[in-house]
Amino acid sequence: MNKPFHLSFVVPELRLAEDFYINFLECKKGRDTGQWIDIIFFGHQLTLHQESPTMKAQSIDHFGIILERDEWLAIARKVTAINMAFILSPSEKSNDDNSQSGKFIIKDPAGNLIEFKFYEKGL
Repeated sequence: MNKPFHLSFVVPELRLAEDFYINFLECKKGRDTGQWIDIIFFGHQLTLHQESPTMKAQSIDHFGIILERDEWLAIARKVTAINMAFILSPSEKSNDDNSQSGKFIIKDPAGNLIEFKFYEKGL
């Protein structure tokens, strides 16, 4: 059984990040102190902290999630529909073991790279 992970990072604009994760990616919101919020990121926990003089925002190289293909496609369509830039455009491929996989990368409002993947066993 997979265990959820927790990732915490500082963002320059907390409410802009909240809007992206809650309204665009349709993640659920957890605790909110006004200075930090918990985002339930596909079953995992992100804690986003508002940048302050003592905590500076630094973008993360990347983190990601592995989804079912239908959910992966739905998010890719949403990104396309609002003309958001893909850092890595959606691509699907057939693997040597007859499975299918795909990935794409986008940036959140704080400049963090988020990789979305799927793996699907072929017939």
